[in-house]
Amino acid sequence: MKKYLVFFVLALAGCASSPAEFGDVAELDIEFVQPTRWNGKAVPARQTCRREGGRGSTPPLQIEGIPSGTNLIILEINNIDVPELADAGQGSIGFYHDGESSAVLMPVPGETFRLPSFAFEEKASKINPAQPYPYMPPCHAKNHRYTATVLAVKRTGSFDKQQTVVLGAGEIDLGRY
Repeated sequence: MKKYLVFFVLALAGCASSPAEFGDVAELDIEFVQPTRWNGKAVPARQTCRREGGRGSTPPLQIEGIPSGTNLIILEINNIDVPELADAGQGSIGFYHDGESSAVLMPVPGETFRLPSFAFEEKASKINPAQPYPYMPPCHAKNHRYTATVLAVKRTGSFDKQQTVVLGAGEIDLGRY
């Protein structure tokens, strides 16, 4: 299992928070739910975009160490080798959270605007502005490194005056494609 503490700059880009709120950010433990073809080394062949012959979806992930007060888990997919896609450029999916210290993030299909009832679009993919899907599977030039950033957040307020506080953060390598 690979886990990393995500620096506040990465987390800040994913949520509207102030730098002072990152003093006590917990480190999340993230691993792939088994059985899966995701291994952190290579993106599975069928988990790519349609253009490449795939029907990609986000990987199934087990998250541990979720801080108390968390009401949303945010999954950001990054293409590290393309600067404009390195910060949730492949898209960002939100998952409703029940307050437990662990969660399983079920796969969410890519290249669609129809998401399962347990998930919502947090931030659209930057790959194709004409079709800003919530998640765009790997589809770029070959040998790019993909990661997922997971944020445990507490979001409060009305739709137009939301406040988001990052309570936990972590990252996992998805692999190269």
